[in-house]
Amino acid sequence: PLSFAASETFSRKNINCTIDESIARFRDVVVAAKDRGFPVRGYVSCVLGCPYQGEVTTESVARLSEKLIEMGCREISLGDTIGVGTPDKTIQMIHDVERVVDKNMLAVHFHDTYGQALANIYAAVKEGISVVDSSVAGLGGCPYAAGASGNVATEDVVYMLNGMNVETRIDMDKLVDAGTYICNVLNQPRRSKAGIALVAAGIKRCHEDNKRID
Repeated sequence: PLSFAASETFSRKNINCTIDESIARFRDVVVAAKDRGFPVRGYVSCVLGCPYQGEVTTESVARLSEKLIEMGCREISLGDTIGVGTPDKTIQMIHDVERVVDKNMLAVHFHDTYGQALANIYAAVKEGISVVDSSVAGLGGCPYAAGASGNVATEDVVYMLNGMNVETRIDMDKLVDAGTYICNVLNQPRRSKAGIALVAAGIKRCHEDNKRID
Protein backbone atom coordinates (compact mmCIF):
# COMPACT_ATOMS: atom_id res chain seq x y z
CA PRO A 1 0.00 0.00 0.00
CA LEU A 2 1.01 3.59 -0.63
CA SER A 3 0.47 6.03 2.22
CA PHE A 4 -0.94 9.51 1.72
CA ALA A 5 -2.53 12.03 4.09
CA ALA A 6 -5.58 14.25 3.80
CA SER A 7 -3.75 16.73 6.05
CA GLU A 8 -0.92 18.84 4.63
CA THR A 9 0.80 19.10 8.00
CA PHE A 10 0.63 15.38 8.68
CA SER A 11 1.92 14.63 5.18
CA ARG A 12 5.01 16.77 5.86
CA LYS A 13 5.56 15.18 9.27
CA ASN A 14 4.97 11.60 8.11
CA ILE A 15 6.59 11.41 4.66
CA ASN A 16 8.36 14.79 4.47
CA CYS A 17 6.48 16.24 1.50
CA THR A 18 3.23 17.98 0.58
CA ILE A 19 0.17 16.06 -0.58
CA ASP A 20 0.76 17.05 -4.22
CA GLU A 21 4.43 16.10 -3.96
CA SER A 22 3.49 12.69 -2.54
CA ILE A 23 1.17 12.04 -5.49
CA ALA A 24 3.92 13.00 -7.94
CA ARG A 25 6.48 10.80 -6.17
CA PHE A 26 4.27 7.72 -6.08
CA ARG A 27 2.88 8.01 -9.60
CA ASP A 28 5.82 6.12 -11.12
CA VAL A 29 5.49 3.43 -8.44
CA VAL A 30 1.86 2.86 -9.39
CA VAL A 31 2.70 2.69 -13.08
CA ALA A 32 5.53 0.21 -12.48
CA ALA A 33 3.34 -1.95 -10.26
CA LYS A 34 0.49 -2.04 -12.76
CA ASP A 35 2.90 -2.89 -15.60
CA ARG A 36 3.94 -5.95 -13.58
CA GLY A 37 0.39 -6.93 -12.78
CA PHE A 38 0.44 -5.89 -9.12
CA PRO A 39 -2.64 -4.14 -7.74
CA VAL A 40 -1.98 -0.96 -5.78
CA ARG A 41 -3.79 0.12 -2.65
CA GLY A 42 -3.82 3.75 -1.57
CA TYR A 43 -4.10 4.58 2.13
CA VAL A 44 -5.44 8.01 3.09
CA SER A 45 -4.64 8.92 6.69
CA CYS A 46 -6.20 11.58 8.93
CA VAL A 47 -9.60 11.37 7.23
CA LEU A 48 -11.45 12.44 10.39
CA GLY A 49 -8.84 14.58 12.11
CA CYS A 50 -5.17 15.49 12.30
CA PRO A 51 -2.96 15.63 15.41
CA TYR A 52 -1.39 18.86 14.14
CA GLN A 53 -4.03 20.89 12.30
CA GLY A 54 -7.15 19.48 13.94
CA GLU A 55 -10.20 19.17 11.71
CA VAL A 56 -9.82 17.74 8.22
CA THR A 57 -12.59 18.48 5.72
CA THR A 58 -14.39 15.60 4.03
CA GLU A 59 -13.98 17.49 0.76
CA SER A 60 -10.18 17.21 1.02
CA VAL A 61 -10.52 13.47 1.73
CA ALA A 62 -12.76 13.01 -1.29
CA ARG A 63 -10.49 15.09 -3.53
CA LEU A 64 -7.39 13.09 -2.61
CA SER A 65 -9.23 9.76 -2.93
CA GLU A 66 -10.37 10.69 -6.42
CA LYS A 67 -6.83 11.60 -7.44
CA LEU A 68 -5.51 8.25 -6.20
CA ILE A 69 -8.10 6.35 -8.20
CA GLU A 70 -7.24 8.40 -11.29
CA MET A 71 -3.57 7.60 -10.64
CA GLY A 72 -4.36 3.89 -10.77
CA CYS A 73 -4.98 2.70 -7.22
CA ARG A 74 -7.37 -0.25 -7.11
CA GLU A 75 -8.61 0.41 -3.58
CA ILE A 76 -8.60 3.33 -1.15
CA SER A 77 -8.41 2.74 2.59
CA LEU A 78 -9.83 5.65 4.57
CA GLY A 79 -7.92 5.88 7.84
CA ASP A 80 -8.87 7.58 11.09
CA THR A 81 -5.25 7.71 12.19
CA ILE A 82 -5.78 9.25 15.61
CA GLY A 83 -9.14 7.67 16.34
CA VAL A 84 -11.13 10.87 16.85
CA GLY A 85 -13.98 10.00 14.49
CA THR A 86 -17.54 9.24 15.49
CA PRO A 87 -20.27 7.36 13.58
CA ASP A 88 -22.10 10.41 12.20
CA LYS A 89 -18.84 11.94 10.97
CA THR A 90 -17.85 8.58 9.49
CA ILE A 91 -21.11 8.36 7.55
CA GLN A 92 -20.78 11.91 6.23
CA MET A 93 -17.19 11.28 5.16
CA ILE A 94 -18.17 8.10 3.30
CA HIS A 95 -21.07 9.89 1.59
CA ASP A 96 -18.76 12.65 0.36
CA VAL A 97 -16.07 10.25 -0.87
CA GLU A 98 -18.49 7.92 -2.65
CA ARG A 99 -19.64 10.81 -4.78
CA VAL A 100 -16.30 10.59 -6.60
CA VAL A 101 -15.11 7.03 -5.86
CA ASP A 102 -17.11 3.81 -6.29
CA LYS A 103 -18.06 2.44 -2.87
CA ASN A 104 -16.75 -1.00 -3.90
CA MET A 105 -13.27 0.54 -4.10
CA LEU A 106 -13.33 1.85 -0.53
CA ALA A 107 -12.10 0.34 2.74
CA VAL A 108 -11.99 1.74 6.27
CA HIS A 109 -9.21 1.81 8.84
CA PHE A 110 -10.01 2.94 12.39
CA HIS A 111 -7.75 3.36 15.38
CA ASP A 112 -9.46 2.95 18.74
CA THR A 113 -7.91 5.84 20.69
CA TYR A 114 -11.25 7.16 21.91
CA GLY A 115 -13.08 3.83 21.91
CA GLN A 116 -15.05 4.69 18.75
CA ALA A 117 -13.56 2.24 16.27
CA LEU A 118 -16.22 -0.49 16.45
CA ALA A 119 -19.07 2.02 16.33
CA ASN A 120 -17.48 3.65 13.28
CA ILE A 121 -16.98 0.30 11.57
CA TYR A 122 -20.59 -0.64 12.28
CA ALA A 123 -21.69 2.63 10.65
CA ALA A 124 -19.40 2.04 7.65
CA VAL A 125 -20.61 -1.54 7.15
CA LYS A 126 -24.22 -0.33 7.28
CA GLU A 127 -23.28 2.16 4.56
CA GLY A 128 -22.12 -0.70 2.35
CA ILE A 129 -18.37 -0.80 3.03
CA SER A 130 -17.18 -4.41 2.91
CA VAL A 131 -13.42 -4.09 3.56
CA VAL A 132 -12.16 -3.31 7.06
CA ASP A 133 -8.53 -3.00 8.16
CA SER A 134 -7.71 -4.32 11.62
CA SER A 135 -4.83 -5.53 13.77
CA VAL A 136 -4.59 -8.81 15.66
CA ALA A 137 -4.87 -8.09 19.41
CA GLY A 138 -5.19 -4.37 18.62
CA LEU A 139 -1.45 -3.90 18.35
CA GLY A 140 0.17 -0.93 16.64
CA GLY A 141 -0.01 2.84 16.77
CA CYS A 142 1.46 5.86 14.98
CA PRO A 143 4.80 7.49 15.88
CA TYR A 144 3.67 10.82 14.41
CA ALA A 145 0.36 10.95 16.31
CA ALA A 146 0.99 11.24 20.04
CA GLY A 147 -1.36 9.08 22.08
CA ALA A 148 -2.78 7.20 19.10
CA SER A 149 -3.59 3.63 20.02
CA GLY A 150 -3.31 0.65 17.73
CA ASN A 151 -5.68 -0.20 14.94
CA VAL A 152 -8.96 -1.75 16.04
CA ALA A 153 -8.53 -5.35 17.19
CA THR A 154 -9.38 -7.97 14.57
CA GLU A 155 -10.96 -10.18 17.24
CA ASP A 156 -13.38 -7.40 18.23
CA VAL A 157 -14.33 -6.69 14.62
CA VAL A 158 -14.92 -10.36 13.78
CA TYR A 159 -16.97 -10.88 16.96
CA MET A 160 -19.19 -7.93 16.01
CA LEU A 161 -19.55 -9.03 12.39
CA ASN A 162 -20.44 -12.56 13.47
CA GLY A 163 -23.19 -11.04 15.61
CA MET A 164 -24.42 -9.16 12.53
CA ASN A 165 -24.48 -12.42 10.52
CA VAL A 166 -21.81 -11.05 8.20
CA GLU A 167 -19.72 -13.85 6.74
CA THR A 168 -16.00 -13.34 7.36
CA ARG A 169 -14.65 -16.90 6.87
CA ILE A 170 -12.34 -16.28 9.83
CA ASP A 171 -11.86 -18.99 12.46
CA MET A 172 -12.23 -17.13 15.75
CA ASP A 173 -10.37 -19.75 17.80
CA LYS A 174 -7.36 -19.57 15.49
CA LEU A 175 -7.55 -15.77 15.47
CA VAL A 176 -7.43 -15.64 19.26
CA ASP A 177 -4.52 -18.10 19.24
CA ALA A 178 -2.68 -15.82 16.81
CA GLY A 179 -3.26 -12.89 19.17
CA THR A 180 -1.88 -14.89 22.09
CA TYR A 181 1.20 -15.87 20.08
CA ILE A 182 2.12 -12.39 18.84
CA CYS A 183 1.50 -10.76 22.23
CA ASN A 184 3.85 -13.29 23.83
CA VAL A 185 6.50 -12.74 21.17
CA LEU A 186 6.33 -8.94 21.49
CA ASN A 187 5.77 -8.99 25.24
CA GLN A 188 2.76 -6.74 24.74
CA PRO A 189 -0.64 -6.88 26.45
CA ARG A 190 -3.64 -8.04 24.47
CA ARG A 191 -5.82 -5.03 23.64
CA SER A 192 -8.76 -6.95 22.24
CA LYS A 193 -11.74 -7.08 24.60
CA ALA A 194 -13.26 -9.99 22.70
CA GLY A 195 -9.90 -11.77 22.72
CA ILE A 196 -9.51 -11.33 26.47
CA ALA A 197 -13.04 -12.57 27.11
CA LEU A 198 -12.72 -15.56 24.80
CA VAL A 199 -9.40 -16.62 26.34
CA ALA A 200 -10.94 -16.36 29.81
CA ALA A 201 -13.97 -18.36 28.68
CA GLY A 202 -11.69 -21.00 27.19
CA ILE A 203 -9.69 -21.30 30.42
CA LYS A 204 -12.91 -21.58 32.40
CA ARG A 205 -14.19 -24.34 30.11
CA CYS A 206 -10.91 -26.22 30.49
CA HIS A 207 -11.18 -26.05 34.29
CA GLU A 208 -14.76 -27.26 34.15
CA ASP A 209 -13.83 -30.13 31.81
CA ASN A 210 -10.97 -31.13 34.11
CA LYS A 211 -13.34 -31.19 37.10
CA ARG A 212 -15.72 -33.46 35.22
CA ILE A 213 -12.85 -35.80 34.32
CA ASP A 214 -11.71 -35.89 37.94
